[in-house]
Amino acid sequence: MSAAPDKRERDLDAEQEIDLGRLWRATIARWWLLLIGFVAGAIIGLLVSLGGGKQWKATTEIYLGQPLSPTSSSAISSPPTSLGLATTFVNSESALRYAASHSGIPTAQLRGKIGVKPILGLTGTKVGQPAPLMLLSVTGAKAGRVQHAADLLARLVVDQFLPYAAQKIKVLQANVDRDRAELADVNTRLKQAENVQTGLAKTGQNTALVANYNIIISSASDQRLGLQNDESSSLQQIAAAQNIEQARIVSPALAVNQGGPSRRSGVVIGAIIGFVLGLLAAVFWEPVAAQVRAHQA
Repeated sequence: MSAAPDKRERDLDAEQEIDLGRLWRATIARWWLLLIGFVAGAIIGLLVSLGGGKQWKATTEIYLGQPLSPTSSSAISSPPTSLGLATTFVNSESALRYAASHSGIPTAQLRGKIGVKPILGLTGTKVGQPAPLMLLSVTGAKAGRVQHAADLLARLVVDQFLPYAAQKIKVLQANVDRDRAELADVNTRLKQAENVQTGLAKTGQNTALVANYNIIISSASDQRLGLQNDESSSLQQIAAAQNIEQARIVSPALAVNQGGPSRRSGVVIGAIIGFVLGLLAAVFWEPVAAQVRAHQA
């Protein structure tokens, strides 16, 4: 009774040896299919890793400005309010469409890819208070386009916060120009008065007239000092408006690769898949060719 199962097992082993031998001979005979599959897979994997799946993130830093009261140095708006306005604005439909039309990124791909993060100020607490600084980032597949889109949105934000400081600088600059024009006139009149007084003093006559010119010169000198002080104050306010109150882009956007399939892994995976496909082609080449010949006959 046990002889029959033993015989069947021997037959199965023999068939497996024959199949493995046939597969090995087919693989050796058509080794070039494995090589072609290996090389082609590596090339395809390299191309895929170079052209697809990568994400780029471009981030720019924006200073929203800190407007000061015209009559004092106290702030007239809070950083959290400014950050809230800026966050809402950059995600508005009008801002998205503007950035999309000028950067080449479709609006649908840009929507949801814009990030805004406040930069915390230095405080003594564990949780810092928001400063009038924010990071604006855009994520996408094309480095140049996301970088351009981030710069466009940053410029839009700055333009939204710019009018107050720009108008203030314009008014102050007009004051400076007026003071300088009046100073030039006062200096001319003062120089003329000093020359006339010097000439009268040399003659030794018209003592009363010389004394009168002393009063004119003293008044002109006081007027010049007042104009100089006013010009200096306006220049200081302009400097504060430009460096403290005025919004600006602190650093332009720079795209950074956020990851994706690496070249090495793409080449390795592609080569393995190509090798396996080449092996299958080598194994099934003869059976398929035999069926084709049978159908043709």
